Amino acid sequence: MKTAFKYNLVALVLGFCTLPCNAAVVVTENFLITLGLPEDFLISCSKLQTPSADSTMQSSQSQTELIARCEKALEQNPEDDQALEQLHFIVAKANALSRDESLRLRQVIRKYTRHANTVLAPPDEPGEPLIVSGTVRNVEGKPIAGALIYVFHADAKGYYAPARAMDEPNARLFGYMKTGADGRYEFRTIRPGGYPKQPIPQHIHMLVTAAGYRDHRCRSTCQLVFADDPRMTAEWHKWAKKDGNPILSVTRDQDGIQRCVYDIVLHRN
Repeated sequence: MKTAFKYNLVALVLGFCTLPCNAAVVVTENFLITLGLPEDFLISCSKLQTPSADSTMQSSQSQTELIARCEKALEQNPEDDQALEQLHFIVAKANALSRDESLRLRQVIRKYTRHANTVLAPPDEPGEPLIVSGTVRNVEGKPIAGALIYVFHADAKGYYAPARAMDEPNARLFGYMKTGADGRYEFRTIRPGGYPKQPIPQHIHMLVTAAGYRDHRCRSTCQLVFADDPRMTAEWHKWAKKDGNPILSVTRDQDGIQRCVYDIVLHRN
């Protein structure tokens, strides 16, 4: 019997949480995987059951093989957006990845980034959808092409990574963008949570670099905070103003999705 399932249900049942929403999987009794089909998963198997230790190991091996295929595809064609997206969501799912491998893959993703927009959160990521956009310009007001934008933040619970909650360098929700001739960028994600058991407000880390310009950062990164965050007390407003961390106004579009706009000015070296 063949049955079509949506991605998040199948991922929950079978444990293939590393695959992106635009991939499809045909699962046999040997857990063989075929990629590249449309949004839904097509599953053909005699029965669904809790994965055994052997199947978990096979899933890990399949993930390793998928990573290798994606990297090879990008080496052969640096414009292979599907391979890049698959790598990104493998890291974002943080499923059976060592920290070293996760950090390595982030650099691969950085290397092949070429678009001005990206998606940080996997399709089934818990949290309130959020879109941040803006334009990178110089002090004369002209847009800057080729600016590399790196953003990362905690999940809705305030954790950066499952194993190490405050592991900022290995934040699970992250993304790279590279501006085009108009200098614009946009990323889609979820609203981050504030740190648990700490008064620190919700925030998104951002670093912008461009040839011939000084990096856009406050300390190691710039921290975008939200005007409607209950944690943004008077003291945190003073902190944001003192260190140059922007306080973003939040609106909702016709679909009810939260949106923020942040325009960036870079200064020449």
